[in-house]
Amino acid sequence: MAGHSDYPTHIPLRMAAGNSAATLGGLLLAVAGAAAAFLFAPSSQRAWNAFHFNWMFWSSVSIGMVMFAVALHLTNARWAWSIKRFPLGGVAFLPFAFLLFIPLLLGGKNIFFHHWIPHLVDGVMHDPIHGDAVLEAKSGWLNFTFLFVRDLVGMAVLFGLAMRFAYHQLRADVHGLDRAGRRSFAHNWLRGDGRGDVRQMAAVSQQAALKIGVFLGIAYAVVWGFVGMDVAMLTLPHFFSTMFPVAFFISAFHSGLAMTALMVVLYRGSLRLESYITEKQFHDLGKLVFAFAVFWMYINWSQYVVIWYGLLPNEQEYFVLKFLKFGPLVIATVLLIFVLPFFGLLPRSVKKVPQILAGFAVLILVGHWIERFLLATPNFWLEEWGAIGIGFPEIAMSLAFLGLFVACYSWYMATFPILPSPVTLAAMPSGLVEVEVPATHVAGPHGAGPHIAGA
Repeated sequence: MAGHSDYPTHIPLRMAAGNSAATLGGLLLAVAGAAAAFLFAPSSQRAWNAFHFNWMFWSSVSIGMVMFAVALHLTNARWAWSIKRFPLGGVAFLPFAFLLFIPLLLGGKNIFFHHWIPHLVDGVMHDPIHGDAVLEAKSGWLNFTFLFVRDLVGMAVLFGLAMRFAYHQLRADVHGLDRAGRRSFAHNWLRGDGRGDVRQMAAVSQQAALKIGVFLGIAYAVVWGFVGMDVAMLTLPHFFSTMFPVAFFISAFHSGLAMTALMVVLYRGSLRLESYITEKQFHDLGKLVFAFAVFWMYINWSQYVVIWYGLLPNEQEYFVLKFLKFGPLVIATVLLIFVLPFFGLLPRSVKKVPQILAGFAVLILVGHWIERFLLATPNFWLEEWGAIGIGFPEIAMSLAFLGLFVACYSWYMATFPILPSPVTLAAMPSGLVEVEVPATHVAGPHGAGPHIAGA
């Protein structure tokens, strides 16, 4: 990225206003939206489907944001020092994503997995796996109890590492907030007994975050890939693709990038961050959003072209179900995630305009929302659910998840400093190394001496 990594000499305390209206309003929207989706849906099955794909979308956005913060930390992205706390806020939604996964699977298993879960047919227990060669070969994996346990354990590890990473990122900066009139149970948890040198604590936390970040990156690829396979790919059990889990977690990362860009634009003015988040940060953020739009298309095209031209019957069904009944949504997804951002963000000047970047971020997020709808819904959509497509139940449930996300994120923004403190920044690697240059290799009047180079 661009070489504009010098830190300012003075960094003010910046936190969102401690107003509970956004948090309370978000929670009310969450309850009202969920109730409306289940009460007024044409069928309860369609409401569960709306719950299903919205959980996939919003949990992916949240963990994708955290992984962006991890990537910035592991790469010592000094250009992003003023925005790195924004993606970290996704961690506030993860506990709810974990808890909501339990009723999602327990309540909707007979809808999502009816292709392979034993169920009653005309009063007789029917086992879809029995007599099906493909499903019998997968019978060890197609076990609901095993699926439920492995995903819960995997997410407990992944989300636990994410929260531990956030702990070390924020720990040094909560000291002294009580003197600024900011108090929270989270501050007490981060501070511990409050004793010890803050500078040493910051240095230890930065190193710990580096180590956790490495394991978190591996856990993200493995666990979130398996979650994608279990909650989406297994809704069509004959289908299998080694590219599917990759596409699932890459999509999550891209949606996390887009949400980060949107949050930076929304909060920049109210937090008076114009001097710290400039067009240089927006330019680099826009380049990342653009690059991962291309990468998303590359991954999905790689999966599609092998299956389609390879004439693989079990795998082709996955695309046939989408193209025949949900074709316009497939086209909309590609347009929103790839085509429009590709041509719209190609000019350099466009990426530097916050409002335009936020507009493309919204388009990308809507595209990924539709993509999550298409991952599994066509695999078990029934005619009695009503008109094919996205309607009231899907939008109401999306508003419910949006409300919960807003409540979590606004709490985070009002609880923790958004700009890292000078102590935290001083504990980060400088990105420079001293190299002793022999006198014979130094031209000019300055003579020999240490040479400072960018690492």
